[in-house]
Amino acid sequence: MSHIIIDESILASLDEIIANEESDDEFISDFFVGFDESDEEEIASKQDIGTAQGDVHKYTVFHQNDVEYKTISDNEQTDTEEETEVSIPPLQPKVIVSQKNNKGLFTPNFKWKSGTPFQPKVHQFCPSKSGIQKEFELNSNSTILDFFEALVTPFLLGKVAYETNEYYRQNTESHIMSCRNASWYDTTSEELYLFISVQMLMARNKKLDISEYWSTDPLLYSPIFGKIMSRNRFQLLLRYIHFCNNNNQVTNDRLFKIDMVLQDIKNNFRSAMVPFQNLVIDESLVLWKGRLSFKQFIRTKRHRFGIKFFILCDVETDYILDFIIYTGKTTRLVLCNPNLGQSGAVVKTLMKKYLNKGHTLYTDNWYTSPILSMYLHKKKTNTCGTVRCNRRGMPPFKKIKFQPGQTESKHTGKMLTIKWMDRREVHMLTTIHGDEQLPIQKHGKITMKPKCVKEYNENMGSVDKTDMLLSSVECTVTGNHIPIAQFQMELIRQIIEKYQTDRLPKSRPPTKDQPSKLINRHFPSEVPATQSGRLAKRRCQLCKKNNKRTDTRIHVYRM
Repeated sequence: MSHIIIDESILASLDEIIANEESDDEFISDFFVGFDESDEEEIASKQDIGTAQGDVHKYTVFHQNDVEYKTISDNEQTDTEEETEVSIPPLQPKVIVSQKNNKGLFTPNFKWKSGTPFQPKVHQFCPSKSGIQKEFELNSNSTILDFFEALVTPFLLGKVAYETNEYYRQNTESHIMSCRNASWYDTTSEELYLFISVQMLMARNKKLDISEYWSTDPLLYSPIFGKIMSRNRFQLLLRYIHFCNNNNQVTNDRLFKIDMVLQDIKNNFRSAMVPFQNLVIDESLVLWKGRLSFKQFIRTKRHRFGIKFFILCDVETDYILDFIIYTGKTTRLVLCNPNLGQSGAVVKTLMKKYLNKGHTLYTDNWYTSPILSMYLHKKKTNTCGTVRCNRRGMPPFKKIKFQPGQTESKHTGKMLTIKWMDRREVHMLTTIHGDEQLPIQKHGKITMKPKCVKEYNENMGSVDKTDMLLSSVECTVTGNHIPIAQFQMELIRQIIEKYQTDRLPKSRPPTKDQPSKLINRHFPSEVPATQSGRLAKRRCQLCKKNNKRTDTRIHVYRM
């Protein structure tokens, strides 16, 4: 193979770039030519493991055409002959290279220009197939439950029901079962829909203990829970619900327990809709304060503690197309060119199915880099985002204090980078915008704002909106859409109407007086039998007062 450029080729290409101003971006294009998935797998199959002196980290060494790449590896021995995923460290990812040799990472010498207008080379997008796919048979007349079942399918819950029943049998074969466990019967997908509806309804009726949802105390009584499912049955399902076969446990796979459900739901989300032109990648944090090895703390997020997601959203509909759960060193990412970095690996993993289609991707400064922008441009994908000024390949800017609204721009043949002064310096990198300035009024003053900044602000809010909706009933959707709280209640109602059956276990008759059954301060009690064993009857004053039967075997005492 000859896809990776060696030192002599690099120097020769640099000389050609200097001699020909029009070929400034062709070098990076040549660098990525032919580096596709098949090449990555071949490189992965030829990995060696080496160690760096004086460092506790292990390194994975890539050898190809006398070029050596080194990245962090957690295990002393790694078998990558059949795998296409790599791990990333829990902190901000970066590629580690040898101090003696920088052949592993290559920084293109982009020829940045200034003083001339920039004409972007925009890839065109065809929106004719965008929207919900016909095979899902969803339209404006579909019910809320139809949309829910299209994503959380009966087939998926059928697999969960099978694993749950198997897990119950695995855990009760060698144990003496209690009375509650002995009452178990195999669950079904229909019952699991009801189980989900009870869980959602619990979020709307806060109580301190699960058993309180079925309490008959007048202060806590919520009859709807007992009508949907008995307390004992709910607690049995909660104890034995399972999503995998423990006999197939994968070592060091932190998502193994939920992997089957996770992959099915992700596939359903991807298949349900073809996105429109603009896409956005950002981070999200789902609230979680329990014990979890990959729980994150992000001070700037609403909940601060939780599970970190990398999310790909469609801007026009705020629809989540794909996501990656951050699990630290075992985060699942596709293998990619080390020069893209591991933030670039996140982008490549999420965008794998949407390249070469003319989409426009918006990212923040953790992802954006000149090398990534050129890689995506080669894959017919436009980019725009904030960028850190010290990224590899970024040009130097004037180190002077700018006035608010003042800008400085530089460009190559395909990329434009802008330094703009707002309250602080903002650096942008785009392949679809020129250096146009738009007047904006702020605090009674008119300042100039780059067009790329304005469109970036308009398109980067999709993931933030999903964060807002994930905070449940605290926020609502405005406009013509119903509030999220109303959506949840209507979904619960439709699930109960469709799946509720009469299969509720009959409760035992009371063995003693029931003070909770009092009516008008009267306590019902059974009339004791006579000495001869005959059933006695007495006159009930309360019944007589209400013009009902006066002789009955149940009488009441007035308190």
